[in-house]
Amino acid sequence: MGKIFTDHSRSEFGTSKSPFTLSNMRYFIILAILFFVTSHADAQRIRRLLLFSNDSTNVMLKTQRQWLESDKKGVEDRDIWIAVFHDPKTFRRMYEHYDVGRAEFFFILTDKDGTEKIRSEELVTLKELFDVIDGKVVQMEK
Repeated sequence: MGKIFTDHSRSEFGTSKSPFTLSNMRYFIILAILFFVTSHADAQRIRRLLLFSNDSTNVMLKTQRQWLESDKKGVEDRDIWIAVFHDPKTFRRMYEHYDVGRAEFFFILTDKDGTEKIRSEELVTLKELFDVIDGKVVQMEK
């Protein structure tokens, strides 16, 4: 009959037989840190364009989306990531976080560093949007 219990008191961790040597662990930790830093940096290389409305059939929301879709290249060239929120009940925390209340429509653009560049309850033309991003206008609030 074989052994019922296996003695785990003598671990091979840190020995030359184990792939988990201290030098290997250092490389793993360094790679993990580099991955974390680069993935965090990538997340900050985009501008966030947040569109809020009271429902998905909102005319202003549809119009704004059509304008943005009409110049996809301009949007992509400026590293704009677009998120649409059209249900205040489901996305209540986003509405509260960005302090949009129960407005029919809200347009918010944050820059790559997270600062708010545009905050508007009105439609924002592509020219206005691109001018702000391209540095022709410092900040816009309607």
